[in-house]
Amino acid sequence: MNYRIRPAEEKDIDPIHGLIKHYAMQGVILERSREDILANLENFIVAEDSGTIIGTAAFYDYGETLKEVRSFAVDGHYHGMGIGSALLKRLIQNINGKSNTRIFTLTYKPEFFSKNGFIVVSKDDFPEKIWKDCRNCKDWDNCGETALVYRG
Repeated sequence: MNYRIRPAEEKDIDPIHGLIKHYAMQGVILERSREDILANLENFIVAEDSGTIIGTAAFYDYGETLKEVRSFAVDGHYHGMGIGSALLKRLIQNINGKSNTRIFTLTYKPEFFSKNGFIVVSKDDFPEKIWKDCRNCKDWDNCGETALVYRG
């Protein structure tokens, strides 16, 4: 396998949407519409193998001091090959290249993020996220996600 990580382009919207939808249907990540992906395309990166999108990651910009890793997905056929870690590392480089700020995520897979430089923190540390996405979630009262912050 000879994959590369690159900025997402408009031609990638459908494959990105497909990856996100697959995991959203499992309740692992939040679904994103094609329109939302397009509106935030500059914050998406993809892993591509022989012209096929095999992974994606994005960040949401809450301003100069806070960024969220989100829409993070790797095709199941490629799990355990280091693609997720490579995507995360590149996304963090992209964020830190723009500003030195707090980077966080909410996830059902805290072990993955912990082995990539994140530490567990309270969700209460991120009221911006709570009021933007969480308050509309069906699992608002019974959230199983773990909040983590990047400590590199």
